[in-house]
Amino acid sequence: MSCDPSLRSSFLVRLWTEHDHQSRVVRGFIQNVQTGHRTYFHDLDLPVNLIRESAAQLSTDDRAPLR
Repeated sequence: MSCDPSLRSSFLVRLWTEHDHQSRVVRGFIQNVQTGHRTYFHDLDLPVNLIRESAAQLSTDDRAPLR
């Protein structure tokens, strides 16, 4: 099965920790590989939601053949 590259989404997620007052917090960014757009976050819900939105867009894309 081949996949049309225009019907793909790829993401790079980078995580790190920083000290915030008395505790460590997780920070990071998610980057869309196709566009290069980066979104920085400090809450893991954000990258998960971006991936969900991308998956929803792919599943409704009119260019994708239905099988």
